Amino acid sequence: MLDFAKAKDIGEVFTKKPVKYSQRDIEIFGSLVDAIEELAEKYELSIEESIDIAESAISLALSEYIGHDVQVYLKPKCKIYIYTDFVAKEIQPSQIKKEAFKYVKEKLSFRFYTYQAFRIYEDAKKIVRTVTFGPVFRIIQNTLYVKIKNPHATIKAGRDLIGQCPLEHQTPKERGQYREGQILPFFVTSVRGVVDGNTPKIIITLSRNSLSFPEELLRMSLAQRGIFTPIKAVRRIAGGWTEIHAEEKLPKECIKEVGDLLKEGIIVKY
Repeated sequence: MLDFAKAKDIGEVFTKKPVKYSQRDIEIFGSLVDAIEELAEKYELSIEESIDIAESAISLALSEYIGHDVQVYLKPKCKIYIYTDFVAKEIQPSQIKKEAFKYVKEKLSFRFYTYQAFRIYEDAKKIVRTVTFGPVFRIIQNTLYVKIKNPHATIKAGRDLIGQCPLEHQTPKERGQYREGQILPFFVTSVRGVVDGNTPKIIITLSRNSLSFPEELLRMSLAQRGIFTPIKAVRRIAGGWTEIHAEEKLPKECIKEVGDLLKEGIIVKY
């Protein structure tokens, strides 16, 4: 952590060169560090990782605003260099307009937000082709919006996610019968990262009619009983029946459990 308050000689904090900083310079640097620490806490990052992200984001933002290449260093000492005509010159923050630092903080906040979105996306990809249970909390134009959990999340913000099950991924006989509040199992078919109006979003597509859905449900039921025999779904009429091939006889209670969940017949051949 960069601690300006405890520094005996503020010149030593920023540089060993005989460059003197005004109180205004100190306040500006301190304000940037405060903003970084707040963002680190908000987006669940270590201060070391946050400083690395911030150096790049602040440098880019100042370069955009000023119109020249700018490089900002926050460790081990705070410095700002501007590159003009292939010459690097150290400048004091008080030489830069206040509006520039307002722009910097906006860009800095957005950079942390996008970085968190990327981390959530990377963790969410781990649940692709698995079964998840969750309540339907909203239905919009026949698309189900479902609250789901990610057991692989490495940060709190990624533990609770929203998946969507569009009409084409719903079992034909169930379409139009879903109700808000229902807790149902879904098969996670894909996780995609998109940018909507410069804002990163994660789209998690869920399915109720996938061929692999009954197979994965049965695999889960078997695993709970310590059975890990290979199985493979070969045919399915969603809502009607599914044919699954197995290498050995499976417990009837597992087969019945899946059939009851899906309200369809499960035919297992050995």
